[in-house]
Amino acid sequence: MNTPPSPARTLPLLVSGARSGTAPLTWSQRLQWNDTEWMKPHDHHFNHVKVLDLPEGVTEAAVADAVATVAGRHEALRTRYRTDRDGTPVQVLEATVTLPLEVHRTPGAEADPAAEAARLAEAKRGTRFDLATELPLRVALLEHGGRPDRLVVVASHVTLDHAGLVLLSQELDALLQGRTTPAELAPVTHQHLDQERAEASPRGRGRSEAALAHWEEVLRAAPATLFDPPAGDPPPLDHPDRFGQVTLVSPALALATGTLAVRLGTSSTTVLMAALHSVLGTVTGRPGVPLRLIASNRGLPELRDLVGIAFGSCVTLVRTAGEDFPDVVRATGSAAMRAYRRAQCDPVALAALKARVGAERGVPEVELTCGFNDMRPPRTEAATTAGEILALLPRTETAWDGPRPRQEARLWYWAQDADGADVHHALVDLWYLPRERARALLLEVERLVVDAAVRGLPDA
Repeated sequence: MNTPPSPARTLPLLVSGARSGTAPLTWSQRLQWNDTEWMKPHDHHFNHVKVLDLPEGVTEAAVADAVATVAGRHEALRTRYRTDRDGTPVQVLEATVTLPLEVHRTPGAEADPAAEAARLAEAKRGTRFDLATELPLRVALLEHGGRPDRLVVVASHVTLDHAGLVLLSQELDALLQGRTTPAELAPVTHQHLDQERAEASPRGRGRSEAALAHWEEVLRAAPATLFDPPAGDPPPLDHPDRFGQVTLVSPALALATGTLAVRLGTSSTTVLMAALHSVLGTVTGRPGVPLRLIASNRGLPELRDLVGIAFGSCVTLVRTAGEDFPDVVRATGSAAMRAYRRAQCDPVALAALKARVGAERGVPEVELTCGFNDMRPPRTEAATTAGEILALLPRTETAWDGPRPRQEARLWYWAQDADGADVHHALVDLWYLPRERARALLLEVERLVVDAAVRGLPDA
């Protein structure tokens, strides 16, 4: 972790909202709280960060007013997380809080404010939140040449997911750029306390029970174990050689996934997910490997504009042994739709279900140690000839990034967009998937999708 620089001064912002209260965590909060607790002391890796450019002429007072406005409107930003006498986590919302706004200065007129803001953001993101005592939001104003230049926003993942951070950033930016006033902001009608009550209602419990039924179906059909352990004793989870990440940048894979998606009438995410299902089946020797997915749950109207956390965990299981890849893509699309519709679930009840099914199957827990998350924008670019895709293959690059902090997963595959290029990552437990094996897995995903895409195209 980085040591955050000391601010030139700190402005205490008095922030007030309409209500206070203590309640159990929402399902999304509890899901992320569990992961955050397990990751300690490395849980700072979950923190979200955003740097906002400030317009010419904006004042320090205007920045303070904008921050206080959004923190007053959105209860997630005024919530602490504590445990009751039984050790159960609860959310504690306060109507009035003091939020520190740190003011930092660039070292001089010749300094690059963008680079200085990036360093400040990384230092702030790299510091753990004490969620029991600290508000889950950090804000730091960077001055350059005597005027406000950048605003750094850091939030705990327990209180904001990626979509929540985007909504928060958009609202702050609209206020700071003068596109709207506090009085013109849309009323906030659904927050975490409201969501907790909705989940405790008969309708909410029914949603959870439907999701648990889907999970149980997968837990009973999935292989009890996925990876055959190597001989010997594994290094400790916090050993620097235990976890790492292999990255692949492949313009050919990007074009191939779009081409197959258009051809098969599906999304590039489904194509990529299907390829991972297929390759993991080959790597593990299992007829089908379950994949844990992240669902935003933002399709529900009450969660669409929530500045908070709304995501859920769900799972797919697709048989890949002996199946043609286009059929795997179609099956994956159907499985993913079923899973995403069953992504609102009580994590405590799910943990009990996993333990019960595992005991019945003779294992501590059915192994769900592979995950997938596609953070790319939709890809619809399609090649008209095989040559267009094949010509891009020499531009494929792989790189190693390690060590990484402990993970619960054996493999977490995630993809992102970086300046218009698709970047694929395999965050792996090196005891089960050493570097070259992990690299080969990424390249096999590329080969499988590229081969399927060019198979239906003319050569030139």
